[in-house]
Amino acid sequence: MIDIIDWSSSDCPLRKKKIMQRSAVDVAEVLPGVRSWVDRVKREGDAALIAYAMEFDKICFTSDTLRVSRQEIEEAYGKVAPETLAAIRRQVALSRAFQERQCAPTEFRLREVVHGVLTGKRISPIESVGLYVPAGSAPLPTVMQVLGTAAKAAGVPRIVACFPPQGRLPEMLIAADLAGVDELYCIGGVAGIAAMAYGTETLAPVAKIVGPGSVYVQAAKALVRDDVAIDMIAGPSEGLMLADARANPTYIAADVLAKAEHDPNAAGVVVTWSAKLAEMTRQEVERLYQDLSRKEIMKDSLERYCAIILVNDLEEAIAFANDYSPEHLEVLVEDPLSLLPRLRNAASIFLGDYAPIAVGDYASGTNHVLPTGIWPRTCSPVSVRTFQKESEVQYLTKDGLSNLREIVQRISAVEGLDAHRLSVDIRFSS
Repeated sequence: MIDIIDWSSSDCPLRKKKIMQRSAVDVAEVLPGVRSWVDRVKREGDAALIAYAMEFDKICFTSDTLRVSRQEIEEAYGKVAPETLAAIRRQVALSRAFQERQCAPTEFRLREVVHGVLTGKRISPIESVGLYVPAGSAPLPTVMQVLGTAAKAAGVPRIVACFPPQGRLPEMLIAADLAGVDELYCIGGVAGIAAMAYGTETLAPVAKIVGPGSVYVQAAKALVRDDVAIDMIAGPSEGLMLADARANPTYIAADVLAKAEHDPNAAGVVVTWSAKLAEMTRQEVERLYQDLSRKEIMKDSLERYCAIILVNDLEEAIAFANDYSPEHLEVLVEDPLSLLPRLRNAASIFLGDYAPIAVGDYASGTNHVLPTGIWPRTCSPVSVRTFQKESEVQYLTKDGLSNLREIVQRISAVEGLDAHRLSVDIRFSS
């Protein structure tokens, strides 16, 4: 069900390549169909959204029912158990606290770097953002609230969210409301991305689209990014567990299965230098699997992109982790904090035996909309910064410009840009 691979002596280069590449997002195959729906939404507006919902979700909408009403949101609060409502409230509060700690000072400050030359940066929110929240195999109100709280903390004045009809559940509506989402639309998949990018009669377009989704959603984001900003192109969920000999194989196995149940293309990989732990973890994966509900999804994932990697020592395990560059990285060693400075390429890091990835998904307040594949090497998680932008500012007096005049004169001559020099010199000619 899950392989143990001796990484240094493996004679299966294709299997090793598949583990490292995992399910890389290749949108080429779906692009023609996605492009036709994006173009149709651009041409037909609401009519295309209604047709899309009928074709893919077998639901009959009208323009009036695409948007979730305030009354429906208020009624949602009475449809969930008090304990569930309390959990969502606490979840949102933790997310908000985490996001607000990341907020840079918004007051505008200029600092003098040369006499008469003041420079600085102004931080401002993006004017409108669209959040895409998937709800294919399972509705994800947690994605709704982590995206919403980040956008709200950033100060975005208009926050729109789209999700498929399967997600029109009270928990989803409550999460959106508590997080601060302003407009909520039951528009899924490609249609949701296209609607937020180009607008329809019902939904005004946004400046940036953020959020995870299927290969079709990712393809749609790739198609619209010349017209609207996006966060990233992300693939299926993935997790790497770096474990020493004293780690608990039952914990590790449960964490592998938690990754595997996301998606048939999800990846849960263990790297260790203990052959005993590797074998015990393999056995525990098979034992725990028997009692779980999403067996078919997990079976595909375990056989495709999950594995237990056996290396020679800690150094090789760290090298593997940095090369793999996981979306989620668990560090299950005796002193996990000591390894943190050496773990360069991971989007979200979980330290210690009592920090499973699931707590980041649901409860710790950290944002779990993360780069996948090779992207953690260069990209950051969705955060307050995703929803803000910076403007560079400079203020110069005449003395300040005089202090920099020679630099402009010399370098503009090197580059052959006479008008640049003129634009400075002319200010001293009268």
